[in-house]
Amino acid sequence: MKRLLQCLAIAVAVLFCGTAATARTAVVMAHYGSSNDYTRTKTIGRITEDVRQAFPDITVREAYISPVVRRSMIARGLDAPSPEDALLRLRAEGYDTVYVQPSTLLDGGETAEVRRTVEAVAPFFSHVAMGLPLLYSPADCEEVVKVLLQEPCAANEAVVFVGHGNMLPSTASYSQLDNMLGVSAGKGVYHVSTIEGYPTLESTLTQLRASKGVKRVRLVPLLLVCGNHTLKDIDGAYAEGVRAAGYQTSTELRGLAEIPAIRSIYVERVRRLTGR
Repeated sequence: MKRLLQCLAIAVAVLFCGTAATARTAVVMAHYGSSNDYTRTKTIGRITEDVRQAFPDITVREAYISPVVRRSMIARGLDAPSPEDALLRLRAEGYDTVYVQPSTLLDGGETAEVRRTVEAVAPFFSHVAMGLPLLYSPADCEEVVKVLLQEPCAANEAVVFVGHGNMLPSTASYSQLDNMLGVSAGKGVYHVSTIEGYPTLESTLTQLRASKGVKRVRLVPLLLVCGNHTLKDIDGAYAEGVRAAGYQTSTELRGLAEIPAIRSIYVERVRRLTGR
């Protein structure tokens, strides 16, 4: 019933408002989301705000990919539309040109879900386009590597960036990052690993053992948001595995989106997408 009402609202908007006379443009930032309001505000929320500041003449909305996050937010009285809901709302309000920029890291399952949504609602709009995730091409990885290498690495220390990972071909982006870090690091010891993909904890430990002099390992989340995966998985089981291998271990409790240079990449994504 909800979807039927939304579609009827769109039909009314198109019938009475038309498109040419009321041409309006919007950007939807499609985030996976976070149920922690504080963390969400200082990470993905800041990405959205940076986009708003960069494009003051365009309406910028947020959408949340995760059903779990949406339910948690809605239960607390917060507006948490899915990408589909956000797009249908915009059309009902008379927007005919919409750009969707996911804040996902990889072209994985969540990005594919947003892409399917964009394709499904495309007939309702004059123009709909979707941007690329953070790590899509080798050039994207090279850009992110430059940011990651700003992370300090002391003597006898290794920095391991730990991402979520998946079982899809896109998990290869983590190995690509790992290789690029190794090539570009100079004297520092930097690696990329994952919780549920490849490189694994075991493969990263093999690399660490081959690095002479490493006694301490600092884990840095390769996640936009510092949430449960950081606290329970990275600073939990993953850190325990590194300690069990004989290394002193610490974890940085921050999300990638707290780094201005990472947020600026998303702003540039929107700039390319909109042609502004």
